[in-house]
Amino acid sequence: MKNFLKTGLMAVAFLTAFGANANEKDFSLKVKSEKGKTVSFSINDPKNVSLSIVGNDNETLFAEKITKDGIVSRTYNLSAFPEGNYILEVETNAKMAQYAIQVSGNSATISEVAIAEILKPTFVNEDGIVSLDLTNSDKSPIEVQLIDENNNEVYRQVFTGRTSVSKKFDTNKTTASELTFVVRYKNQIFAETIAVR
Repeated sequence: MKNFLKTGLMAVAFLTAFGANANEKDFSLKVKSEKGKTVSFSINDPKNVSLSIVGNDNETLFAEKITKDGIVSRTYNLSAFPEGNYILEVETNAKMAQYAIQVSGNSATISEVAIAEILKPTFVNEDGIVSLDLTNSDKSPIEVQLIDENNNEVYRQVFTGRTSVSKKFDTNKTTASELTFVVRYKNQIFAETIAVR
């Protein structure tokens, strides 16, 4: 534990409580600042959530994967962190969210509302018809590109001013053995490779 603190990471106290809310499609995060340099939050029905704390230089200082059902609570003691700003990143298969953490003096605070939230594109392959769906509430430009296994571009389109993109691709009509779908938006790149044959 001393070595853990010396490296500037954190001591983590795990508090896990169980409850069920299986109707939620994605995580619900509730945060609160505790006394001193401690922050707490609860995730409702996490199932498959990755948590990480990132420093100013985009270095991941701590990472954890949660795969439990129910309500999971976490308390992080940030005493080993120098004063500064950090980001708590929460990621599932469906979305990514970031929360601001500020360590100052003898206290640490975490934003109650996400400072950034990105919904990920979803891909569904049914009998060679690949459906791409993406919700884009702020109408950011979205670039969709398809690349075959030889790195040849098969398709590219930029969608602007749209709150959602729904597109179907018939992969039965291609000679490629696999296609990689690349979606770029909000300074993020999402890629999904699908075997065609």
